[in-house]
Amino acid sequence: MLLVVLAVTVIVGTTIGGRYRVAPPVLLIGMGALLALIPPLSHVVLQPEVVLVLFLPAILYREALTTSLREIRANLVVISLLAVVLVGLTMLTVSFAAQALGVNPAAAWVLGAVLAPTDAAAVSGLAKRMPRRLLTTLHAESLINDGTALVLFSVTVGLLAGGTVPSALELAGEFSLSFVGGIVAGLVVSGLVVLARRRIDDPMREGALSVLTPFAAFLLAEQAHASGVLAVVVAGLVLSYAGPRVIRARSRLVAFSFWDLSTFLINGALFVLLGMQIPRAIRSVTSVSFGRAAVIATVVTLVVVLTRGAWILLSPYALRAVDRRESQRAARVGYRIRIVATWTGFRGAVSLAAALAVPLTAHGHQVLERDLIIFCTATAILAIMLVQGTTLPLIIRWAGLTGDPKRFEEVRRARVRAGQAGLSALPEIAARVGADDDVAGRVRTDYEALLEDIQSAEQEGGPPRASERERQLRLGLIEHKRREITRMRDANEIDDVVLRDLQAALDIEEIRLLGPEAPQ
Repeated sequence: MLLVVLAVTVIVGTTIGGRYRVAPPVLLIGMGALLALIPPLSHVVLQPEVVLVLFLPAILYREALTTSLREIRANLVVISLLAVVLVGLTMLTVSFAAQALGVNPAAAWVLGAVLAPTDAAAVSGLAKRMPRRLLTTLHAESLINDGTALVLFSVTVGLLAGGTVPSALELAGEFSLSFVGGIVAGLVVSGLVVLARRRIDDPMREGALSVLTPFAAFLLAEQAHASGVLAVVVAGLVLSYAGPRVIRARSRLVAFSFWDLSTFLINGALFVLLGMQIPRAIRSVTSVSFGRAAVIATVVTLVVVLTRGAWILLSPYALRAVDRRESQRAARVGYRIRIVATWTGFRGAVSLAAALAVPLTAHGHQVLERDLIIFCTATAILAIMLVQGTTLPLIIRWAGLTGDPKRFEEVRRARVRAGQAGLSALPEIAARVGADDDVAGRVRTDYEALLEDIQSAEQEGGPPRASERERQLRLGLIEHKRREITRMRDANEIDDVVLRDLQAALDIEEIRLLGPEAPQ
């Protein structure tokens, strides 16, 4: 029953959000909170293992597959500052603020580690239509900082359980082993998958390998006490880079269709489940009065937002003082873009999963402030999602961000180069496959017409008008062909198997004409 409720809620919520321009994650969290008030669903608990082992690898892998490796390399310093330094700084400021309000020091450190990372699913769902560099930086930050925060979380939970405080050297060693181990695990799994996919040419088997890849990388790293998050990200980036050479078209279509659908449902279900925990988090506060808990949660949320804002707005000046290279000066962005980056620091399911993973007892004693940690985490997630998620489109418009204009230029240039390469190789290929001059001539005419249309559009600075009319004409013909073969099936003139074969060919032709959707 729960699965059906989650799926229906995701479909309804995303439909309403798209129609009325409400951010779907915000709407889904609200719908989840309302569902939790219904008695049959009031006892649903989001288990930490479900998020960290089942949901998180799939979400991170899909995001890594669609992340620009080139942009990550170009902005590695900025990403590292956000994914490592800012996480540690956020933990410090939240912890000190909580302690100033009377929270037990060990619990305050845990709360800081819990709220330190941004959420990959929330960034993907809310931070759209931005320039490639900014969007890639935000994606990479949210993909990597989970690993940083989870290492800090394990250390702080040890403090809560009465363990000793690690020295700076021990903490650095633990970070290094976690990160290096995660990278190695990701490289090992992705390397084996690449070797296997070179030798397999079957969409179903390759699709199964694609599904197994993130979970294998995550579990291998976890077994080695390394960062499973980083292992999944590395595996996804390697497969994204090597994919064009080792994955065939049909397999790629099947795999991406699966990941698009599954992560759509997983992301949505995660937001609904997250919302369903909010009423429980409010009811469970017993270690302090509700009024005091609300004050602590409000202050902590403000500290999380202000810490990110101060770091993003001020750290570039320190970076400029250290790095005066021309390339660094060319990469500078204005304060408006930095404010947008500040406004995308959403918290989400990883933070809540970590809060729920805080043990009930430590050394035989009940952890009294566990309920406060969960309440503050849920409050921060909800407040940041509601305020920043709903106002982000206004902030983006205020900053003058209109998307990724460079992408369209690169698409045009690549289409021209690809067409020219095909024309150059046409005689050799025609000879190899035994095509006569008439067949080769027809193909050459089609390619030359396409190239001419692309180049003329590039000179005019607009879309190819002639090809747009031709595209609409071809799409109309495909629709009539589809209706006719469906009529023949209905009249028992052809079998359903024949219909599916013909329909698959028409679908591929239609996809080719429509082109791929822009990544969100």
